[in-house]
Formats: sequence, C-alpha cells, structure tokens
Amino acid sequence: MSARQAAISFMNNEPVVSVLVTVYNRAQYLRACLESILASTMRDFEVVIVDDLSSDGSVEIAEEFASRHACVRFIRNETNLGDYPNRMKAASLARGRYLKYVDSDDLIYPHTLAVMSEALNANADANLALSHPLPEADQPYPWKLSSHDAWSKEFIGTGCMGSGPTGAIIRCSAFVESGGFRNWGVLSDTDLWYRLSARAPIMLLPPGLVWWRRHSDQEFTKNRAELVYLERGFELVMATLASPESPLSKAETRQAIGRARQHHARRLLSLGLKRRMPLEAIRLIRRSGLSTAEMVRGLAAYR
Repeated sequence: MSARQAAISFMNNEPVVSVLVTVYNRAQYLRACLESILASTMRDFEVVIVDDLSSDGSVEIAEEFASRHACVRFIRNETNLGDYPNRMKAASLARGRYLKYVDSDDLIYPHTLAVMSEALNANADANLALSHPLPEADQPYPWKLSSHDAWSKEFIGTGCMGSGPTGAIIRCSAFVESGGFRNWGVLSDTDLWYRLSARAPIMLLPPGLVWWRRHSDQEFTKNRAELVYLERGFELVMATLASPESPLSKAETRQAIGRARQHHARRLLSLGLKRRMPLEAIRLIRRSGLSTAEMVRGLAAYR
C-alpha cells in the first residue's frame, strides 16, 4: 500500500484519540514531542499539528512527520491566533472520540494514551481525566470523583485539577457542548476543568504520565506571568464558586470562598515578604477586595 493509500484508509476510519499539538516556534523541541507520541503502544490515534505562523523551522519538522506518517496531519494558520484560540482551532479539526493535547515542548510516555483513553472508555459518565500531579494515599488510581467530591477536593481540600492540557484527556462531545476554552488567558484550561467537572464525574490518573519540560521560553516564565496567575487565578475561583452549576451546598460554598480568600491573602503576603516584591503585593492587595482582617487571617492556619 502506498503512503497516499494508507493516508486515505486512515482518514476513512475514526480514531479513538485525536492528539492535538499546537506549535509556535518550538523547533528545538517539536521532533522529540512527535516521536514520543508516535512511540505510543496504543495505535488507534491521529496526530493533528497546527502551527501558529512559526518562523524557526517548526513548519519543516511538522511537514516531514506528516509526509512520513499517515496518522499525522499538518495545518498552518494564515494568521497568528495565539495560544488558546489555536487550541480551539486544533480541536475543530479533530475526528477522534477523545481530545488529547500534547504541548509541543512536552513528552508523553509509550503507555500514556492507553492509560488515559481506558479511563474514559471504562467510565462512560466521565468527560475528563487528569494526571494528578500529587500522589494520593486515599485509594489507588484511576480514581473517579463525582462533581461534588471533585469540587470539594479542589476548593476545600488539597486540590485535584492542577494539570495543564498535556496532563488531560477530554471527551470530544463534552468539549464541544461546553464551548471549549474561554477567555481566561493562561488559566483557560483550569476554567474548562472546573466547568466540565461541574457537569460530570472526573477521573484522577496517576502522576508521571507526561513529562513537562521546563525552559525559559514558556508562557508562565514570561511577562510577569506568575502575577497574572496569582491575580487571575483568584478571580477565576471566585467566579467559579458563584456559578449556578456549582455542585457544592451553600455552607460548603461559604467555606470554599473563605478558604480561597485566606489562601489569596497568604500568597499576597508571601509575595511582599518572602519574594520581596512589596510594591506588587500592595498593588494586588488593593485590587483584591480583601479587608485588613482578611489579610491578617492569611497568617493563620487553614481550618
């Protein structure tokens, strides 16, 4: 069978997983990323690469892989869309039952797609599975959390939705129904996890399913991104807890809001005192709406 015939045969079959790789000037890392995906033990997947007008050689690498592998499709945008709009573009091109983002500077392991897709295969009522960044002693993975339990753990407990897109797998129909990523900037993924988890159970998967590369050109290392995460993260939590879709009781919501405000106060105090950024801390305190009493409670232990 020729490469063209193989591509036609593949395109006529709907894959289980659409692996979405959005790219902007990642030539240094893209080859290793794509090789890690293609080394997957699970074979029923497609790879959709969407380049956002790179100028560093990323296009040539993507074209090479698309020409060599029938399961790889490559699309180059006509205009630069930006991070999450480009993720939406990639999702619109997907044909699979599940969406699996892999950032172009990250790697996945050979077993990752199999483990992640099986979690949703075996739990038809779940629309989202996340590789939990923290080990848990409560029970073995995979761990299903109802909407109520997921929100309780996230907003009152130790957290459970801290994975980025590379650490997630999403049921495509739920992604479409939810409207996908909204305009929360670098927190657009977290906003989506909150909304999906409010509507259906989520699956927590073990740590170590993906390798997040750390380098100086990442979004969260640039343009004072940590301050954006700090301020916008608090705004997102407040907006989420006010949502009519919240599965928490009124008493639990009050507890979650109190904890979020205390946590934000603690982080602002740390910014000013430990990080020695007092002017930034004062600016964010003024914008936060936290009272003096709430700032003092930031020094107290969580209840």
